Amino acid sequence: MNEAAGRGELAPGRAVNFRQAWATLPSWFRGWLLLGMWWLLVGLAASPTGHKVWNPGKPYHDSLLVLFALPSLYLVWKCGRALVRGFLHTWEGVLLLAFMAWSTLSVAWATNGKLGDAAIVVVYVLVFVGVWASLLAAEPRRFRRLLFWAGLGLGGAALVSMAVFPLRSVIWQSMDRLMAFGTLNNPNLAAFAFGAAVVWMTQLTVSIRWQRILQTLAVVVLLLFVVLTFSRATWLALIVTQAFMLLAATHRHIRRRAGVILALAVVIIVLGGWQYMEERGLSYRPQILEQAFDLFRQHPWIGLGMGSHYTIQVGDQTWEHSHNVFSHLAILLGLPGLLLWAALWLVVGWRAWRYRHVAIGRALLALWVYSSVAWQFDAPQLLRRPDVEWLLGWLPLAMSMGLAWRIRDRPNSVAPGAGSPRMVSLVVLTFNWPEALARVLTSIAAQRRLPDEIIVADDGSKEDTRALIERAAKDFPVPLRHVWQEDLGFRAARCRNRGMAASRGDYIILIDGDMVLHPEFVADHLALAERGYFLQGGRFKTHPRETERLLAGGKPVFAPWADVDFHVFDGIKRLYAFHSLLLARWKSRARNGGRVMSCNMSFWRDDLVRVNGFDERMEGYGAEDRELAARLGNAGVRRRQLKWAALAAHLDHPSRAQPDVDDMSLPNNRFFRATVVERITRCEQGIDRHLAELHLVKS
Repeated sequence: MNEAAGRGELAPGRAVNFRQAWATLPSWFRGWLLLGMWWLLVGLAASPTGHKVWNPGKPYHDSLLVLFALPSLYLVWKCGRALVRGFLHTWEGVLLLAFMAWSTLSVAWATNGKLGDAAIVVVYVLVFVGVWASLLAAEPRRFRRLLFWAGLGLGGAALVSMAVFPLRSVIWQSMDRLMAFGTLNNPNLAAFAFGAAVVWMTQLTVSIRWQRILQTLAVVVLLLFVVLTFSRATWLALIVTQAFMLLAATHRHIRRRAGVILALAVVIIVLGGWQYMEERGLSYRPQILEQAFDLFRQHPWIGLGMGSHYTIQVGDQTWEHSHNVFSHLAILLGLPGLLLWAALWLVVGWRAWRYRHVAIGRALLALWVYSSVAWQFDAPQLLRRPDVEWLLGWLPLAMSMGLAWRIRDRPNSVAPGAGSPRMVSLVVLTFNWPEALARVLTSIAAQRRLPDEIIVADDGSKEDTRALIERAAKDFPVPLRHVWQEDLGFRAARCRNRGMAASRGDYIILIDGDMVLHPEFVADHLALAERGYFLQGGRFKTHPRETERLLAGGKPVFAPWADVDFHVFDGIKRLYAFHSLLLARWKSRARNGGRVMSCNMSFWRDDLVRVNGFDERMEGYGAEDRELAARLGNAGVRRRQLKWAALAAHLDHPSRAQPDVDDMSLPNNRFFRATVVERITRCEQGIDRHLAELHLVKS
């Protein structure tokens, strides 16, 4: 065990390693690599073809060597150890390595396979998955932007293809089936690629208006192109995907998009789409499947080997693949290869479902469903250099592995349930009530799991509060610091921002200076902390006589019979008035509910910095916490409500709330409403105004 592990500290995870590796790349080199990653997707629709119209030509692969392969190999060399560990410490990585090892071994008995060609494919796939996953783990924002601009690029290619289609003289024109250029000079493959772009573009959320306009235009063009290819497999895959996301997505605007696309699909089907599908029939699919099964039965355990050729013939029609990914892999790699790939694909689907609350997770889930349907009818060529099938197979795998590294990475030195933060900061908001603050600090000192530091964020208290903190800090079990601002009225948003800016923790818990904490309060927040979420706890509203008892040093009672008011709208109900972490874990997985209250919340620091903390334009009582929660939600950070955990007793005092806190004429409520309607993710006047002052700028 290393020294850090022996001290119980959290060693840097893969995401940190990759962030450092990408950050140290020269800006011109990083731009070069990102251009190569973008071209790998968009170049499919713009590069010349090979000897067959549906195969990428030499110019495309030569351009990838320069734009993608060379800078990628340098990045792999730069963070090779982290990549190896990342592959070995995720199910996706282990199964992918096993699948590639078996595929390479099968070349030994392949009739047409060549070890050199197979090795190139294997290295290409591993480098692609590793580099794309590392970008997602290191800089998820940049990864989303890359997908966004790739979607726009493919949308532009679709628009040009539709414009020049009447001028082209190709076989597909006589059949009135639209196709694109380059690798996508085939209706079915073009539909698969552009359909995949539709899928990920509809799951991304952009906040800038002109980008939203471009996103909408790209989706419309791509959808129109897919319709005009008359590719029934893509139609079905898109319909199933959007129906699935309509039910599975947790964001209303994502469900609205799915509903609009499904409504358009219904119109198209009614106007003749169903008749067209009936006229084309099953396109020999039952006969193809039967012959594929016969080929599989000839070599069920080892297959024909990677790189082998086979043909399927029905009447005067001949094909070189089985029009199905799973049967194609079974023919080439036998039952071991099929099982390895099926297990790998199921893990990707599980990961996508697990993290559907974040934008990349949603995009992955939608791509997984789309590919799973599309693969039943075509696009089986996974084991070759970059091609259309990479958008359906290796790209989702890279996204899954990147999510695993980004969100679920846990060093071996941290025991299960111990939580992942390296350092936890507790920020306490106070104003001119030193007696209550003293009682709160006493409850903090009694925590089973102490925070690593405490910052008292003071909204202009008098000298007696400062003296109390100085006395307590002398023998407090953890560092206790005081961050004060001048009393210019109720400025809780600014005060909390200053307290959070002064903190050093990568996980921050917020409480008010009138909250007496349960001994498991901090431990509960950490036990339920998870990337992609912030936590919202509640509070008991004590009666005046209970407040007096607690201020005199009495022990708080956390039970249904406690002397508190269980009928207030923002308090804890009697049902939740005892501690049970087991029930809390179950309840936290339920849908969002309850009132947002900054008196008991916790966040990952980088999520707070990303949305810029509280909006300091909001002065006076109310709505600053709801507005922050709305921005976090717009940025893809979900809220989890804590019941039966993180309990706290709120000391009774006169409220400064307005008679109607939901009155939309109040300035703070107008700001809140604008954040919800305009889907704002970052405020202009926030925590970044204080980071430099407090000398704690975070990388």
